[in-house]
Amino acid sequence: MKEVFHNLERRYLYSEFDARLPETVVDDKGGWLNVAKLVASGSYVIALKEKECQEALGINKERRCTSMSIADHYKQVLLCYLDEGGPHREHVVLSVGICCLQLFTQNNFTGPLIGPEPETLLPGLIPEGLTSESVKEIALESLVGDAEGVYSLLSCPEYLVLARLILIDLKTTLSTCLTADWWCFRCALVHQRIVDEKSPQLYEIILQSLNQVENNSQLVSTSVSRDLTALYHLEAGHLHLEFYDVGRAGDHFQKAGDALQVKLSLSGALGKRTKWQEEDRPQLIVKVVYNDQSIMNSELPGHNLLPTDLPKDIMLNDDTRLPRFKFKDEDDDIIPDLRPIEQALILAIVTHKRRSSAADLQLDEETKAYVAALLQYPKNWCFQHSALLLRSQIEAVESRAVQRCLTQVEELIAAVNREEPSRYERLKLLGTSLVLPHWELQQELAKILMRLGCVKTALEVFERLHLWEDVITCYNELQMRQRSAEIVKTQLEKKETPKLWCLLGDATDDIECYKKAWELSGHKSGKSQRCLGNYYYVRKDYKNAILHYEMSLEINRLQFPVWQRLAYCALQTEDWEKCSQAYRRCSVLEPDSFEVWNNMSQAYLKLDQKHRAWKSLQEALRCKMDSWRLWDNFMLVSTSLGYMSQALNAYNRILTMKERHVDTQIIGRIVKAIVDGDTDPDGREVKGLYKKCSELLGRLTSEVPTHPELWYLYGLLTQANPEPSPETRFMAMQQFKKALAASTQKQGWEKDTLTAVASLHRASYLLDATLDAVKGLPPKVAVPNLSATRMSVQGAIVATRRGQVQMATGELVEQVQEPLKNVEDKLTLLMKKLEELKLEV
Repeated sequence: MKEVFHNLERRYLYSEFDARLPETVVDDKGGWLNVAKLVASGSYVIALKEKECQEALGINKERRCTSMSIADHYKQVLLCYLDEGGPHREHVVLSVGICCLQLFTQNNFTGPLIGPEPETLLPGLIPEGLTSESVKEIALESLVGDAEGVYSLLSCPEYLVLARLILIDLKTTLSTCLTADWWCFRCALVHQRIVDEKSPQLYEIILQSLNQVENNSQLVSTSVSRDLTALYHLEAGHLHLEFYDVGRAGDHFQKAGDALQVKLSLSGALGKRTKWQEEDRPQLIVKVVYNDQSIMNSELPGHNLLPTDLPKDIMLNDDTRLPRFKFKDEDDDIIPDLRPIEQALILAIVTHKRRSSAADLQLDEETKAYVAALLQYPKNWCFQHSALLLRSQIEAVESRAVQRCLTQVEELIAAVNREEPSRYERLKLLGTSLVLPHWELQQELAKILMRLGCVKTALEVFERLHLWEDVITCYNELQMRQRSAEIVKTQLEKKETPKLWCLLGDATDDIECYKKAWELSGHKSGKSQRCLGNYYYVRKDYKNAILHYEMSLEINRLQFPVWQRLAYCALQTEDWEKCSQAYRRCSVLEPDSFEVWNNMSQAYLKLDQKHRAWKSLQEALRCKMDSWRLWDNFMLVSTSLGYMSQALNAYNRILTMKERHVDTQIIGRIVKAIVDGDTDPDGREVKGLYKKCSELLGRLTSEVPTHPELWYLYGLLTQANPEPSPETRFMAMQQFKKALAASTQKQGWEKDTLTAVASLHRASYLLDATLDAVKGLPPKVAVPNLSATRMSVQGAIVATRRGQVQMATGELVEQVQEPLKNVEDKLTLLMKKLEELKLEV
């Protein structure tokens, strides 16, 4: 019997799970098996009408008294029902919870948006003396929890109240049910998506339930079902994305791919994207590889939706751009006919990529490749809907595709309202998709209309949907700000809420409105404190903004934008400790934001915590490899800490993005470390970098041959060659000669004291290097080199004496006197050596 229960529950989770429903069961008390079959086939309305479910809901009990809440009434009824029977009753209660959750989801997300009224299925819902409208208001209030509010036009919120009671609050009473924790986090996610703010309470419930499911070997185990294991990881990944945890989401999506033994990757193929394009150019495509299995060896027989049942893919009608890429090899972009659970993996990967990467043209092109793969074999209503919406969001800013985008979103809205396919087909794999609540889908359409300049049309949509924040934005766009305030005041006359007072503050810039919201909430509204923080933030009163942001975060720490603004305010006020703490929190909520890691490194540098700054910059580079400024910061911190190998690698990366990038300070530190024989913090000798550093200086001096400091550093490095030879000594001499020539080539150099001193310094090194280079050479070879050096140095000496004379006294500038004497002394030695060698010629 226990195994029968568990197989049925697995079938509830994943409709394609191969569980044969038993025809007869000896212990079928009260007809629970019939309820189970109905739930397994998606007949949720009929299941709730079954005698056993009606008994569980208290059809034979006394009517609910007005003073008792909906949740308390059904809690009392359900606990009484559970106390009277065995495990089959727990299964019936779970089935009731599942039916209520699925009916709520159908009425608010997938459609059709006409479902049976809750009072027709839930006995005792409406007590004597109350109307269905007042009960609905009570249900909405009970769903607020620790959030700021819920969407005011929810359909059938009573279903979610009951689903939450059974699947979350009474979960511990369903001890024999295998999947109670799984349905718990599904219910919590649906609840999160209809409230105004991220809920810490729901997040805690989700984390606990995820942990319980992952440790349940009867559910998450490839030996039980690869598909069920993959389904868990896909849903868990999307849950973590909902709460900004991009890192954990990526881990779960990777595990889902491993469970399905499928690997997805982006590749390239030659093709055309416009009608007039003559040459084939590389285009992105998705490749699918099955690991250790033949393609489609595990395809299960099942119902396939007809194309007419799915949201229609609107074709692009443009005079230039092709509807789809035309590839040179027509089969280049063809992927295997994936099963829906495998298609869910494509959607998961592209969703994670879009959340973890900076928005740019490359990301949009990659997204289009994944979407094209998803749309090749339409099978699942949710995935077709999600893929088309994702494509529309990209095309909303493309002039050649915005018309298709607008028509496509209208089609998606129409698809939600159609009668076909059945609600059961629409709900399949919903937790692994991106299907929005119907009002958010219409909100997307209105925002596209706003971009096209149809602000009044968008305004009508926002007002109909009671999306007051967007209404305010529209009136501001129309320069009718007073009207937006009037709209909010009208709503306040109906019912005062902290959210409406905050919106009135946004519409009027009246700080007292936010304070009123704070008082009305009993000092529990994080939104009102956030609005107060924003009020001071836009006025650059960062200290006051910090105070209110911190109060908002004490109430709800799952506010990524608030953490970002708090960090920025701390940056502006130079509160580096608070700045680093805020950015650390941002990095937990969104670990793939390079701006967060980069700014965190700046705070650590101000706190003189260079090693933490270095680690932060490594994370920033992991998120964004193509920013030369990031590499430049990393290079600077690496040299400060003594990681010269990483600094050299960073310099080479910069040169691939920014040619002729010269930073003599960094190169000077690296060269000095090699010359001095230093070791890095890991104990490696820096002199081992001689060859790599020499290659870098060779590249730079060839690209910027007139930079004196580069030639000077090149000469120093060559002198430190681990294997010196006459050739290396001659090279060093030539490099110092070029350094001096580059120093003295600019007209008027001798009149600038700093330039003159630097030139004398390089002349001194040239004299030493020349004397060293001619050792052991035949006089016929040595004399020309000595003569050339003498001429170069004498020219520098004469120019310096001419340009560095004080007009008042006729004497040399003090800073020049000592280096000039040093060069002249060395020149005397060189001339003496030259005379000696001339006698030997």
